[in-house]
Amino acid sequence: MENEKVLKLIDEVSEVLSLLIELRKKGRFREALEKIDETLQNYFRCDSKFLYSVSEDFLIDALKEDRGLSSEQLVSLADILSEKGNILLEQNNLRESQQVLKNTLKIYYFLNEDQDFFSFKNMNKMVLINDKLSKINVKIED
Repeated sequence: MENEKVLKLIDEVSEVLSLLIELRKKGRFREALEKIDETLQNYFRCDSKFLYSVSEDFLIDALKEDRGLSSEQLVSLADILSEKGNILLEQNNLRESQQVLKNTLKIYYFLNEDQDFFSFKNMNKMVLINDKLSKINVKIED
């Protein structure tokens, strides 16, 4: 039963990610961000305010302990947050994008440290996020 719930979550979040990519391509950023916030609330029982209020050091504890998220759910959450960071970056909202991408990176680091869940796919995502963060940091410093 638990596996069925996880598979359903992954399938539904994949559909949301596809929709977000289409909305981003069409420049419908506000609609995409609203869909992200709705998805965070419906599937992960948290919202952007919660994610922004938790420090990076306590993010994983808050998600696993307070929200009861599994590793599989954390992967889906990180994928959604990564897309949000990309949308904010496209909107030139550098500081908020930086914060979202840092939180996303923290989740991926945690998942890759968990030996049962190591993923080269997640490692590649981490490399891309680090690249975006370094570009954002350069822009903010200028």
